[in-house]
Amino acid sequence: LANVTDKQSYKWRNALQIYAPTLWPAPSTNVQSRWGEVTSIVIVRHPMSRLASVYYQKFIELYQNKGWAGLIESIIQKYRGEGEKGPEDQPTPNEFIRFVLDDLHKNPHAVDQHWRPQHLSCPFCFLEFSVYARMEELDQDSVYFFSQSNLTSRVDYKQKLNSAHAASSTEKKFWSSVNKELIAQLEEPWAYKTDFDMFEYSVAQYLEHLGITL
Repeated sequence: LANVTDKQSYKWRNALQIYAPTLWPAPSTNVQSRWGEVTSIVIVRHPMSRLASVYYQKFIELYQNKGWAGLIESIIQKYRGEGEKGPEDQPTPNEFIRFVLDDLHKNPHAVDQHWRPQHLSCPFCFLEFSVYARMEELDQDSVYFFSQSNLTSRVDYKQKLNSAHAASSTEKKFWSSVNKELIAQLEEPWAYKTDFDMFEYSVAQYLEHLGITL
């Protein structure tokens, strides 16, 4: 839709959430007055699925990327105790979740967008969206959105990026490696409680779906 070159598309393939806003910048003023002129969609995802996905994509697959290598090194240094095992250049799931929880608790206004609670990233209470979609039901929701937007002929809505990271097998492997005490903290008010409540997600149901018992 933005008519970007193949070179630009390849360059930003792992950071579309950063590149896309530069292609379609939001109006600086009168957002509410113009909002009714567009067909809008907001997509939410289970917080625990988001965390597993970003772990495998950014901290495992891209662990040598200079944008993540420094953070990975600091996580391992801070959260890997003496005698604890793990890859020397990749954090374990447990170490990653400990880092995220500390980040949420101590730096609530400067949390990286990859694990920032979703209600802080989008004005759900300020704007009324045409379509409220869940990542888990995106096949159906995207068809409806593109139909309402008259974009079905211009967008390959069946194409998926990073779909491998959403596989339940990788999510089960991830959360089976995280301490129960850390999982419980995800529902703290300073963590993801608002996301769980606002979008009607549940820690217990998610783990049950994966076949994990606490």
